[in-house]
Amino acid sequence: MTEKSLPAASYEQEIFNSASAGRRRSREELVALLRTWLADRFESEDLQLLDPRTPLGAGTSSETVLATARWTSDGRSQSRDIAFRIAPDSFQLFFEPVFENQYRVLEILHREGSVAVPEPLYFESDTAILGLPFYVMGQVHGRVPVSSPPYNSAGFLFEATPAQRRVAWETAMDQLCRVAKVPVAQFTILDEPRYGESGLVQQLEYWKQGLDWYCNGEVPDEVHQLDEWLRSNVPPQAVNGFAWGDARIGNMAFDDTFGCVGVFDWEQANIGGIHQDLGWWLFFDHFHSEGRGHVRLEGLGSRTETISYWEDNVGQLAGDTTWYEIFAAYKVAILSIRSLLLVHDPNALKVESNPTLARACQMADLRTGP
Repeated sequence: MTEKSLPAASYEQEIFNSASAGRRRSREELVALLRTWLADRFESEDLQLLDPRTPLGAGTSSETVLATARWTSDGRSQSRDIAFRIAPDSFQLFFEPVFENQYRVLEILHREGSVAVPEPLYFESDTAILGLPFYVMGQVHGRVPVSSPPYNSAGFLFEATPAQRRVAWETAMDQLCRVAKVPVAQFTILDEPRYGESGLVQQLEYWKQGLDWYCNGEVPDEVHQLDEWLRSNVPPQAVNGFAWGDARIGNMAFDDTFGCVGVFDWEQANIGGIHQDLGWWLFFDHFHSEGRGHVRLEGLGSRTETISYWEDNVGQLAGDTTWYEIFAAYKVAILSIRSLLLVHDPNALKVESNPTLARACQMADLRTGP
């Protein structure tokens, strides 16, 4: 009897369940600790944390808890919707994550003011509180186009009119372009000279050094081939620039008018150049449409429209985006391997269990399999 991988329909739920199971305390215990800590910050003995919950479509790289804080200040009742983000516990998706950098990037972007990020409120590095560092930010109210099921097949964008989808796409693209125009000089905290001189070389070296960790010491040949291909074909015009790192519509929130009101998830932020985000965006646009057998919804921009919008609003030529799309697929394939290993999938290291790895090899014209 042959071993089988997790069915696609249950894969993301299994990952989420494993991440949740690896946490060191119950939701009730966590909320009680956070309430005591926040009451101290707000100097309020009567502070309550109401309606604690996990956001719809939450990822697994960190734990996120939403709640409403209610307290009394100077005799007046106060309330604020907030979000707690807690560093990875035993379920660690990224190699050597620098958790505090997420918060510092939020601080820089919020201060700069052009990108719609949540307001950062507090960072707590003292692990005596929860056993892990965490930070607090203001909530952004809106709907997120989740990836399971893909937004091209269900959800609020699927149910919207083409005109409403167009508003969502254009305002999302506007935010993507705004990220590209934030001066890279503000992000010295993301410079990693131990990995190389330029930001893009640093990114390549970071992922290479993490391969054994991601793959439990058994790196598939296809992953090594992709690493060699990427290094041999680095775009000659690459320059440092601030990259979001996880640039996709699924990491954005939209209000009732379908305008983009929030940009989230900065754990992959780096200074490897703005073309990375365009490549990542194009990769995921394909992945959540044709890549999963769905027709792109009318109103959401095509590949050609996306590149044209980016060029017109960033003021740079996109050039040949193939390298950046392959780099995106390479990273996603590695993260997929890591996720499958964490849920003990017996075929985690096989290319046939990793369509993203197969696609990356196909795009780079590399041979796969024995």
